[in-house]
Amino acid sequence: MLRRTAGTLLALALVAAGTACAPKDDGRSTAEALAAALTAGNLEKLEFTTAAAEVQAAFDEATEGMAPLEPKVSVGEVSRTGGDAARATLNYTWDLPDTEQDWTYAAAAEMQRTDDPEKPWDIRWSAAVVEPSLQEGEKLSLDIAAPRRGNILAAGGAAIVKDRPVKVVGIDKAGLSAGRAEDSARALAAVVGIDAGEYAQTVAGYGPEAFVEAITLREAAYRELDQDALEAIKGATALSRSLPLAPTREFASAVLGSVREATAEDIEKSGGKVTRGELVGASGLQASFNDQLSGTPGLTISAVGTPAEEGAKAPSRELYATEPVDGTDVRTTLVPRLQSAAEKILADITSPSAIVAIRPSSGAVLAAANGPDSGGYNTAFLGRYAPGSTFKVATALALLRQGKTPESTVQCDPRFAADGRRFENADGYPAAYTGTITLTEAIAHSCNTAFVSQFGNLPQEQLAEAAGALGIGMEAEIGLEAYFGEVPRDETGTAHAASMIGQGRVQVSPLALAALMASVAKGEAVVPQLVEGHDEEARLPDVPELTGQEAGQLRTMMRAAVTDGYLASLADLPGEPVIGKTGTAEYGSGAPLKTHSWVIAAQGDLAVAVFVEDGDLGSVTGAPMVKQFLQAAAG
Repeated sequence: MLRRTAGTLLALALVAAGTACAPKDDGRSTAEALAAALTAGNLEKLEFTTAAAEVQAAFDEATEGMAPLEPKVSVGEVSRTGGDAARATLNYTWDLPDTEQDWTYAAAAEMQRTDDPEKPWDIRWSAAVVEPSLQEGEKLSLDIAAPRRGNILAAGGAAIVKDRPVKVVGIDKAGLSAGRAEDSARALAAVVGIDAGEYAQTVAGYGPEAFVEAITLREAAYRELDQDALEAIKGATALSRSLPLAPTREFASAVLGSVREATAEDIEKSGGKVTRGELVGASGLQASFNDQLSGTPGLTISAVGTPAEEGAKAPSRELYATEPVDGTDVRTTLVPRLQSAAEKILADITSPSAIVAIRPSSGAVLAAANGPDSGGYNTAFLGRYAPGSTFKVATALALLRQGKTPESTVQCDPRFAADGRRFENADGYPAAYTGTITLTEAIAHSCNTAFVSQFGNLPQEQLAEAAGALGIGMEAEIGLEAYFGEVPRDETGTAHAASMIGQGRVQVSPLALAALMASVAKGEAVVPQLVEGHDEEARLPDVPELTGQEAGQLRTMMRAAVTDGYLASLADLPGEPVIGKTGTAEYGSGAPLKTHSWVIAAQGDLAVAVFVEDGDLGSVTGAPMVKQFLQAAAG
């Protein structure tokens, strides 16, 4: 008997000891699962004291006003509050857009132990699980106060892009049947000049009370619409708004860019920096400098209750707020009167075209204009074209570095064969300047054969180095994507011969040639600058630098192009002496070949490049345009 009792006691002691050593679920694993579910926004797989679907609906209603923000939730302390009850502290972090500040707080979730060993705790849901002060029937609401978007300024500090009045034209569907709304949409599309079928489909996709935008117009453009036709369209409405705009739709549009209201894609890509309703840069400087221009929105997070009666204002308690921080201005180097002058000159050009003007002393881009046929493309900065005879400036520099001078003689024959390919001078080349002529005369009258004939003496690498000394091929971050040209170093045979006169695979942009002209005028390589203060270090080609003596010799030869050559029409311009060079580059495969028309010129502290994709000789198409621009610059 004593032996049995002792054995029983021993067994009980072992059981007790085993129970004491076994790990107990204090509710932390359930709290961790809750925190993960709150972060993911999906609570339906958890166990609650009420139906999980009801909890999910309550959570969605409480937080939907915070979209697109989502919280990150972690577990702090888990403590027992009774024999079968526990409380988990939930640490919330809301990552607020476009700021290093976060909205953080601690909430709590009550848990109840169950008899199910696999699911030992149920969670007791309440609004306070979302935010500790939140009452049943309240929900979180996020209001955004937009900051003032910065302006884009001209060189003198005046605003080029600033808030200007616009009209948002659309259909207000309130009170319209589906059929009437479709009819109105099609009628409005016809008046404002947009696709009728597409707009009608958009209108149909909105709710019965929605206003559906068709187009946003400057006030002047709105006034040009048929107002009687608009008045006759049921639901047609024009709302007054303001948008950051340049003085005209065309003014430096490819450079300045545009803004739009943030799309869902913009918001998603921003990683929380962009909020709904915010304006974002869509192109040009507006996009490149969007962070600087846009500023930081102000946020107010409130707990909003249910109105006491229909039509009454919902009660609201502020939980957290930040003040908006206005964007800062971006100051460009553009001079509006020169930009306008360039655009006026290009207005009637029925081909992609551009004018770029640079101040040699500083590299400031004074004008960067694209013709209407560029179709919104930034031909001025991104166009890739053969420079034709303007490139003879680089070839002349390479010859100077071989020991030639402006007075050295070269042979200008009517034609020259290089490895079986025949090169000729342009139609109408003056016979008086054939045979043995000086290098200066070869530049002034643009003798192709004089330069091509040197291809056997001037290696391609030396030609590329001379172009690099004038800035061709530099890498520079000017605030917008820009192309600074390329001269292959490994051309041979006829390709090398073609490079001597800016054909073959030699390519430049109007900006690159304006920088070349500015470099000759200044006497050292000039790096263009478009945005003041944005002078990230440029990487110039690793070649011997342009010397003052070399630049002076180039200016002597380019002056002769004005006094005695194809740019004689510029000789009578008042002010400092004008220097320049024409260029005509053949392209395409037709008969006859089409030609790019180029002129580069400088007068005092102003360098300019004019380009027309499908033009005549540079002296025919480009020279009058350069003259107009220099006259406008002189006032």
